[in-house]
Amino acid sequence: MEDAPIRWFLEPDDVMILDRGFRDALGYTEEHGFTVCTPQSLGRHERQLSTEAANKSRLVTLVRWVVETVNGRMKQSFKIFRHKYFNIALPNAMIDFKIAAALINATIESYGDNPLTEIFIEKIDQNVTRPNLLADYVDEQRLNAQKNVAFQRIEATSIEDFPRMTHDELLIFSIGTYHVKLARSYCFQHVRETGVYTMEVYRHPDTVNINDEEGNMLIRCRIQSRHVQARIYYCYILYNRNAITEYCCSCIHGRRTLGSCAHIISIVYYLSWGRYQGDLDEPAGFLDSVCIELEEY
Repeated sequence: MEDAPIRWFLEPDDVMILDRGFRDALGYTEEHGFTVCTPQSLGRHERQLSTEAANKSRLVTLVRWVVETVNGRMKQSFKIFRHKYFNIALPNAMIDFKIAAALINATIESYGDNPLTEIFIEKIDQNVTRPNLLADYVDEQRLNAQKNVAFQRIEATSIEDFPRMTHDELLIFSIGTYHVKLARSYCFQHVRETGVYTMEVYRHPDTVNINDEEGNMLIRCRIQSRHVQARIYYCYILYNRNAITEYCCSCIHGRRTLGSCAHIISIVYYLSWGRYQGDLDEPAGFLDSVCIELEEY
């Protein structure tokens, strides 16, 4: 490894942004003087990352996004890279990869900075060390355990004082486009059974004294996980007429203050922007007509 060509481009104290797939090589990499940054993992008996760990993970995924999308381009355009290589094809693997990369470079426009990049960086500097006061309040008051006592069920359409946003403001709130793209799917999944976007409003908003803002309203929404059918996440948003002041979620990354998880984004997406856009098309709605129920004979 000391004479590997990649070492020609590396110097001590270089920072490597890696995903969890490199976990077995982290010790070796650090022994050679490199600084390694990877997404944080849950510790033993932990159910949620701390705010600091969740923010650090978000920093890593922000930087690694371009790597993952380039890999996605390669796999989408060339089927051979989606599967494991057969041993007989391994001698030509690097040649195949170089040809594929050259074709992509010649035919597909390369990535550039988002027009909102400078604002994203400013937002990161402001929030990377900010504590999640609402998450602490939810834990202290045990709000996740108070299912129907402290909250009253309402329809989202009755929440008229939620601050409106433009699409760019949504991107700034989430610090990127990824979670905003997921938001529409979460919205339709939430209303799929009842046809109504339901929320819960806190009955005692005057008792939520976690910042200096006045006129705060606390709402909660139960969002189903897209990975586990039986898992429901509790999402909390504290807001006033001017801005969203605090938010948290019970998912693994729900305590982050650097952007937010996709569950929080889906609620903000609907309340601040989506419901004002008229009828939104359901993502992949045509699939509902693909599977036909067969009558029992």
